[in-house]
Amino acid sequence: MESKQCDSSIYLDCWLATASDWFDPAELHNQQDQDSTPSLPFLPRRTLTSPPSPKTSLLHSRPQKRKRGRSMNSDTASNASGETRATATSATSFQNRPILHPTPPSSRQRSPSPIRKVLSQLKLATPSLRVCQPDVRLEQPPAVKRLRSMLIQKLSIKVIPHSLQTRLQTADPDQFAVFQAFGTSSHLFEDPTIVHPASYTDGLWQMADKIYNEARRCYDNHLDESAWMKVVNNVLESAELGQDLSMLRVHSIQTQSIDPAFLPKHVSQSFAKKADLALAFSSDHPTVATAIEPVQKANPDMALSQMTDAYTSTVPLVCCLEVKERGGDYNEAIMQLGIWSAAGLERLRGLWTISNNNSERDIKEEELPPFLGWTVVGHDWKFHISWKDASGNVIVLGPWRSLNAGTSSHAEILILMVLIRTVKRWLEQEYWAWMCRNVLDGLK
Repeated sequence: MESKQCDSSIYLDCWLATASDWFDPAELHNQQDQDSTPSLPFLPRRTLTSPPSPKTSLLHSRPQKRKRGRSMNSDTASNASGETRATATSATSFQNRPILHPTPPSSRQRSPSPIRKVLSQLKLATPSLRVCQPDVRLEQPPAVKRLRSMLIQKLSIKVIPHSLQTRLQTADPDQFAVFQAFGTSSHLFEDPTIVHPASYTDGLWQMADKIYNEARRCYDNHLDESAWMKVVNNVLESAELGQDLSMLRVHSIQTQSIDPAFLPKHVSQSFAKKADLALAFSSDHPTVATAIEPVQKANPDMALSQMTDAYTSTVPLVCCLEVKERGGDYNEAIMQLGIWSAAGLERLRGLWTISNNNSERDIKEEELPPFLGWTVVGHDWKFHISWKDASGNVIVLGPWRSLNAGTSSHAEILILMVLIRTVKRWLEQEYWAWMCRNVLDGLK
């Protein structure tokens, strides 16, 4: 019995001798003093082993095992100390991290469009300028009503020679099928009884085909505004503008400025915008020269238009075209057209006042004939009419779907050519007659 107790005592002493391999209380105390961050009690990553046998304890003395234990515990404590410091640093940096507050999409603000801002400020200018869509609630002067009704009626009847029906079907079978499906083909083509000379229909088709191919090339190749300007000039040439027999000519006014005296006035905004093309009464035409030359001799410094150019300031301008490339900004185009028209109407009002020796209060603004214009954005041609109301403010009305045309198909081009020729005829007849009677005759 005593022998068993002795053996148990020896085993216990030997097992306790290995306690230094588990932890060193002194090193644990130093480690906790160095680490400022509270942590769990230090436990080294050691695998507990069974107590050594008595024979092993006799072969190795306790001091040697304690020394080896201290060295191993020192390494373990050093590693644990590094891990603890890294954990403390990570925790500190996580606590001091910047807190980001995401901005919801609805609260983000985009910079305002400068074109829209100018259009809004034009409503507050003197005189004000408003761009309006056609509506029955908008009162229109008699001259505007007559012109609008005449143009719509002209384009609603048969305008394309019947002999071109086969060519249109061959050039664009899909669109021709749509015309037939909706029953519009009978409204587009003239009666078969109306016969035109072959030279006329051939020339008309060649001009339409030339315009179509040039516009298609601009569209497919994403060409710039200058390339589309060539398309517009070809369309205007189809209406015989610029020929000797025509009273109207096309002028490029891209580099010409509008006289600031005729522009709308605003306290914080300047509206000095330029336009692209304008139709002017040509001084080379005998009828125009007979009416204008006496006025120029009697008033050598008087401008007959709103422009500052040496030539275009001496002839009346009546129609404007603002051209943009495919995908261009319609708002910018209508703004430029509106400002140009407002300045032209103001110049016309002033000439009328001088011609009749009337004060501004005696002039009925709504009796002025309207100014006309197109915004051309790629293929799309949109027609607008501008006039002064009874208060002297300017209204730009349009576009009308029934008066819109374009260059995306041969049929649209033929309709556009008819519209331009009708506008040309109205300008040479009604507008010119009013101009001579109310302005030019009184300025001689």
